Amino acid sequence: MSKPPKSKDGATELIPKDGGAAKPADMDNMMTTIRTRVAGRLVITDGPGRGQSLMFYEGSNSIGRDATRNVVALDFGDASVHRDPHAYLTCQNQSCTLASSGKANPVSINGRTLDGSQPVSPGDTIQIGKTTLTLFVD
Repeated sequence: MSKPPKSKDGATELIPKDGGAAKPADMDNMMTTIRTRVAGRLVITDGPGRGQSLMFYEGSNSIGRDATRNVVALDFGDASVHRDPHAYLTCQNQSCTLASSGKANPVSINGRTLDGSQPVSPGDTIQIGKTTLTLFVD
């Protein structure tokens, strides 16, 4: 049995459904992503789920309501958060960027609507739907 390939960031192992060589562009063929390095956490400071702390990892982290479709699942009853990825938080070496996936409800950083992608820093507040999160980086 061959060892699953590592992603570019070295933090994840991609395991294909068919056991063959994984192709990062072929995400439909991925069965699971094993996360190995915690990069930080998002703490819900307002809205449904207030007080919850959610880990995120080195590399790209999808954020949305459905736990089966997202790395960071905001499944606490806020229907204004999309089931599919609503945003992406990408972190490498304690440096993070947040990108909106273009869903109907906007994403905000520190009260300003996110247009495209933008760097985020520890302590920044992120609003997705009616949920407000604070970023903490390890």
